Amino acid sequence: MNQLSSQFAIIDKIKNLVRKTGNIFKGDKTVGITEAIARKIQKGAYEAAQVVDKDSKTPPYKTIAEQLQSKDEQIYKASVYMLRNIAINEKKNRAEIIQILEKSADKKKKIEDLYDYTMQKIKEIKNIKN
Repeated sequence: MNQLSSQFAIIDKIKNLVRKTGNIFKGDKTVGITEAIARKIQKGAYEAAQVVDKDSKTPPYKTIAEQLQSKDEQIYKASVYMLRNIAINEKKNRAEIIQILEKSADKKKKIEDLYDYTMQKIKEIKNIKN
């Protein structure tokens, strides 16, 4: 008898669960979203995804160019080196990267080693450009 009552207890729990959840399991049409609303949400999400890709991405060379202001010599040289690599591999950014490096070199004229290093990398970029 104990086993029989435990089986009915499980069935009662399932019935109570179905009652508590409402009409979801009974096929009520008012629950959820309509097809038109789903299409509108999908269209909005697609348009938002397209806009985000175009507007929010910052080219990596601009982030690296900020590091040229560092007073640490290693960070400065690493930044110049990375900008040189980007300029060699990407034609569309070469002119702007050369301008950034030239401005940075003008600021580093007092430190002859950094100035020479920067000018050497600029020459390498210009040689690839031609």
